[in-house]
Amino acid sequence: MKKTLLALLICSTYANASGLLLQEAVVANAGTTGAGDGVYTETATASWTNPATMTHMGEQKTTVNMMVLDLQMDYTDDGLAEDTGSLPGGFTGDADAETVMPAIGIFHVVQVSEDIHLGVNFGAVGGSSIDYGTDWDGGNHLDTAVMTAVQLNPTMSYKIDNNWSVGVGAQINYGIIEVSTSGFDSGTGTDWAFGYNAGAMYQADTWAVGLSYRSKIAHEFDDIDVNLTQLSPANLSVGTELIIPAIVDLSGSYDLNDKLTLLSSVQFHQWSEFSETPVYTDYTDEVAVNREWDDVWKFAVGADYQLNAEWALKAGFSYETSPQDDPTKQWVDLPVGEQFRYSVGATTYWDETRIDIFYEYADLGNMAIERTGEDYTQITGEFDGKIHFIGANVTF
Repeated sequence: MKKTLLALLICSTYANASGLLLQEAVVANAGTTGAGDGVYTETATASWTNPATMTHMGEQKTTVNMMVLDLQMDYTDDGLAEDTGSLPGGFTGDADAETVMPAIGIFHVVQVSEDIHLGVNFGAVGGSSIDYGTDWDGGNHLDTAVMTAVQLNPTMSYKIDNNWSVGVGAQINYGIIEVSTSGFDSGTGTDWAFGYNAGAMYQADTWAVGLSYRSKIAHEFDDIDVNLTQLSPANLSVGTELIIPAIVDLSGSYDLNDKLTLLSSVQFHQWSEFSETPVYTDYTDEVAVNREWDDVWKFAVGADYQLNAEWALKAGFSYETSPQDDPTKQWVDLPVGEQFRYSVGATTYWDETRIDIFYEYADLGNMAIERTGEDYTQITGEFDGKIHFIGANVTF
């Protein structure tokens, strides 16, 4: 019973930590929720979304993205579930968690010949940090969880002609994960994982379109030390897996006139690969928690408006479909649903240095959870989540 319960707890906790893609850290046009990122060439960050954009960035360009996010997740217990007694104590009640954390990305592009540009990108591709405490209905399943995935992304683009360009890149990922509940504490799990990305772009006089692809990255965390603090003290070595899904991006831009540019993007996130999460130890057979996530579509629109010689203003909106709407398959670490993002920003120059500032609000919605059919958990209630982002991008 102890080993099976532990596996289910860790499997659940690790899994959803990857459900939040931290795309704000790698947005090229800060203030438009990522609309048009696959064709935007004013900052070097666009080479992350679509390496073919580097062809149109001149001899050299460097961008540093800096931001702070404020994640807030509240849980309201509906009071219908009863504790099963599988762990000591009756964990009931509401909870709220707030995490403030910084993120930074560095992006550099240089032209090495008439037709070839090289680039190197470094940034966070995903992340979550949450702390509910132990005195709530799910305290025996989650107290704190931290997941971070950072990536080094060397890229190359090739100019086919004055309109067409293509690009490729390598994804070198480093993942870190750590979890605790009222019943156990885990050590830090780390892993290297690898993938690739590619893209193409067509640039006309007043419009552009780009198509790009980032491959799935699968992390395998092995030999994570776990210390049980209840049920009888024990130490176990546990392993699990975590994925960052494949992403397809179709972006476009259109210069309506010399002041206003319209931007749009459609993205496909292949979260159906997240069908289950395996967990394995030296003492039990492999255990898998059924997730059954769906693929996600993201639709983003935005606009750039040149207000005067010193300032440009921008705004954007995006909508993402939900990867899981079944309350019986939600979990406590980072419940998922539809996401709505609203963003505003401004651009100015200090000598030759471009400065973009932005604010973004992400509404994660209300997500019901009904986990009452298993012998290891009884949780029924609703999560409400939101994120505030504020940041600045500097390009020189």
